[in-house]
Amino acid sequence: MSRRERKLLRRQGKQYKPDESTKKQETAPIHTDAPKRRKQNMVFAFYEKYNVKLMWITIILLILSFITIGVYTAINGEFIPRGVSLKGGITITIPLEGANMSPEELQSFLQGEFPKASISVRAMSSAGKDVGYILDASDADPDEIVKSIEAKTGKLEKFSVETMESSLGQAFFKQTMLAMLAAFVLMSIVVFFSFKTFVPSAAVILSAVSDIAMTVAVINIFNIKIETAGIAALLMLIGYSVDTDILLTTRVLKREEGTLMDKIIGAMKTGMTMTITAIAAILVAFIFTQSETLRQIMLILMIGLLFDILNTWIQNTGILVLYVRHKAKKQAAATLAGYRQEDAEFEEIVELEEEKEEKAQKKEEPKPKHIPHKPEHKAEQPASHEAHHTHTEEHKAPEHHEAHHPEHHEEHHTQPAHHQEHEKTK
Repeated sequence: MSRRERKLLRRQGKQYKPDESTKKQETAPIHTDAPKRRKQNMVFAFYEKYNVKLMWITIILLILSFITIGVYTAINGEFIPRGVSLKGGITITIPLEGANMSPEELQSFLQGEFPKASISVRAMSSAGKDVGYILDASDADPDEIVKSIEAKTGKLEKFSVETMESSLGQAFFKQTMLAMLAAFVLMSIVVFFSFKTFVPSAAVILSAVSDIAMTVAVINIFNIKIETAGIAALLMLIGYSVDTDILLTTRVLKREEGTLMDKIIGAMKTGMTMTITAIAAILVAFIFTQSETLRQIMLILMIGLLFDILNTWIQNTGILVLYVRHKAKKQAAATLAGYRQEDAEFEEIVELEEEKEEKAQKKEEPKPKHIPHKPEHKAEQPASHEAHHTHTEEHKAPEHHEAHHPEHHEEHHTQPAHHQEHEKTK
C-alpha cells in the first residue's frame, strides 16, 4: 500500500493492517544482492576519517611552490632554469678519460676563468657509473673554454661541441610554452566535455596544475637546467596526471554500486598500481640510460608522478568528497520539499473530495413538506379537535351504557310514549 493510501485511511479513522504476504515483502531486505562490506583497514580508516583535512598538505605545498617560482623569477629573470637548447650557448661533452677532476672542481675553475659567463658542469653516467662530463655555457667563446680546460687537465683527445644561437633557443622556449598552454586548454575542454560539471572538472585541472607547479619548484630548488626534452617531459606529466584524475572522478560520479569511500578506495587501488608501475619503469630507464636527454625526461616524470600521488588521492579526492556530500544534501532538501508539496496537494485533494461527498449527501436527503396556514387558525385547531373528540365520546358512551344496562335502556325508550299520552290528555 502506498504512502498516500495509508494517509487517506488514517483520515477516515481506519487502521492499516497488512496481510502476511505484505509483511514478508515489507520486512524483506531491499538489496538482497548488495556487495559485502569491505574489511576495515587502519590506513583506509584513517584516510576515510581525515581525507578532507589532509587537503591542507597539498594546499600548503602548492602555495610554497608558487612562492619558490616567484622568488626564482625575481632573482634570475626567468621562472625556470633554461639550458642551452632553450637559452642559447654551447654544450661540450668530455669523456671521463679526458678530465682528471670532479664536475664540481671543473665548474668552479671555469667560473673563475669566465666570471661573466653562465657555466654548469654535470656528470654523465651509465648504469650508475660516471662516463664523462657535460658542460653547458652561455656568453662565452667555446674555443677559449676548451683551451682553459686543456690547460688544467691536459690535451683533450675526444670531445664534442654543440652551439645554439640565443635567438634560436629563445624561439624554442616560446614555442614550447605555447605548446604547454595549448595542451592545458585542450585538456580542459576534454575534461569539461566528459563530466559536464564545473567542480569535478576544475578539480582535475587543478591537480594537473599542481603537479606542474610542484615539479617546477623542485627543478628551481636544485637548479636543474631544462632543455627541450624537459619541456616534453612536463607535457607528458600532464597526461599522466589527468589519467588518474579522470579514473577517480569517473568512479565516484558515474558508478552507482557501493558507498562513496568504496568507490574512492577501488579507484585508488587501480590508480596506484598504474602510478607505481610507471615509476618503476622510469627508475630503471633513469639508471641504465646513457642519454642525458632521456635521463632528464625520466627525472622530471619521476618527480611529477610522486607529487601526482598526493594531488590525486588527497587533493582531488577531498574536493570530490565535499562536492558529493553537498550535492547529496541539496538532493535531500529538494526531495523533502517535494514530499511536502505532495502532502499539501494530497490534503487539498482530500478536502475537495470530502466537500463533494457532503454536497452529494445533502442532495440525496428528502426535503420536509411545508404546509402554509394562517396564524389565527393555529390556536383554534386544538379546540376543534377537542370538540370532535368529545362528540365522539358522547356517541360512544350510550352504546357502552346499553351494553351494560339493557333493561334501563328499554325503559328510557318507553318513556317518550307515556309522555306523548300525557300531552294528548291535556
